[in-house]
Amino acid sequence: MKHERQGRRDLLNGEPGAQATIRMHSAKRALLASGGARLAVLPLTAVSNLINARLITDAVGIDLFGAVMVIATLSQVLTFADLGAGAAVATASARLDGTVAPADRFRRILLTALRTMLASTAGLALIAVVVGALGQWAYLLGIKVPDIGGLSANAATVVALLAFGAALPFALGEAVLRGSGRLHEAVLLVGLSAPAALVITIGLYMMNAPAFAYALSIPLGASLATVGCAIRGGRAARAAVGPFIGQIFKPQRFPGSPIAATAAPWFVVMIGLPIALQSDKIVLAHRVDAASLSDYSYAAQIYTPMWSVVSVAGLALWPMFAAAKNRHNDSRRNWVTGVGILGSAGVVFAIAFLALGGVIIGWMSGGAATPEFPLLLSFAILLVVQSLHITSGIMLISPRQLTFQAVCVTALVLANVPLSWVLAPVLGPAGPVFASAVTVGICQLIPCSVLAYRATAAGSADTSDDADGSDDAVRAK
Repeated sequence: MKHERQGRRDLLNGEPGAQATIRMHSAKRALLASGGARLAVLPLTAVSNLINARLITDAVGIDLFGAVMVIATLSQVLTFADLGAGAAVATASARLDGTVAPADRFRRILLTALRTMLASTAGLALIAVVVGALGQWAYLLGIKVPDIGGLSANAATVVALLAFGAALPFALGEAVLRGSGRLHEAVLLVGLSAPAALVITIGLYMMNAPAFAYALSIPLGASLATVGCAIRGGRAARAAVGPFIGQIFKPQRFPGSPIAATAAPWFVVMIGLPIALQSDKIVLAHRVDAASLSDYSYAAQIYTPMWSVVSVAGLALWPMFAAAKNRHNDSRRNWVTGVGILGSAGVVFAIAFLALGGVIIGWMSGGAATPEFPLLLSFAILLVVQSLHITSGIMLISPRQLTFQAVCVTALVLANVPLSWVLAPVLGPAGPVFASAVTVGICQLIPCSVLAYRATAAGSADTSDDADGSDDAVRAK
């Protein structure tokens, strides 16, 4: 008990020591801590999202609600914009043990990651402005009514993307907290995004703002929460490596460390998953009517917070699997525990989604939306499939294993997008979701589960490589 209390004090005081945290907390406790933090903020998030959706529906009408949400959630398709830098930072943070060498390696990796994120911000801003100047965003997003009131869909998309891009460097704060065993802190801070978005929506509603202006509340709210994570993560990083902000723009004097071995395959994963799983709105915007798109958007508003509880809890396992001293017995035990707990949570949420989804959507839409059972069922199945896979996805984070995941995600994109396009006019808004559930199961769940089982087998050389390979890749230049 004395050692556990000291470990908790180390975390609260910003002491580097993910290794100590890993020894003191089991996989079950880590899952419960991060999942519990997400559950703690979930009521606030859910209520904020429900009221937000209701206000937007009242302001723009059900026919425009789907189009507004396409722009508002566009950043969910752009999670790859960190170029994989967050994965490298989280792994380096997990390997801090209070000694000089890991701290220096972490500082160099963090510097490279920050410089990478600044470049990504500039690139995204350039693309957003150029496409906006050509007036093509509404066409690319499948928005059929591009100009309503005083703000066009094209202009709203540019502003939303600029807000998202400006927050990209701050997103590394979450990676620092994740790797150092403080994911629950990041979860609590990110939980402020929905209330912040609601406050912005209320302000727009009171000002009788143009319809597409409401698309800005969600990305702006998320940006504010990201800055909060950066402030807390920055304090944790300074506790480990000292002041480093002034070193970012002095690469000759303060060189970074290469992160491509981890970042490159993770970038493929993060660019592929949004294309496969978050492009449904764009597919539906092109293939079905506005009412069907709105039905999907309402259902997604419920699915997203439920899935976030499972996915956030899974991320708590990152430092356990990333730590250099992780070995066969602990890996197998943590993997089995994660699959069991998170898979069970997915089943519970799926049942709740089927039971309550229709009622909640009816309230959000003021009775205007009536989602059919296949749409609710498709989201429920997707929840279960993703929940069973998330632990394997977090465990397989060595460079070699991430490369395997990148291949799986590439296959997912190649299978999912065409299948979604074909099923949308046949099954309506449920089509792309069914396509996602099937392709995630075939392209991710099954192959990654097989590799995870083999990697955690007693005597497996693959697991030993996983423990040290990441460090070797970082040292190599």
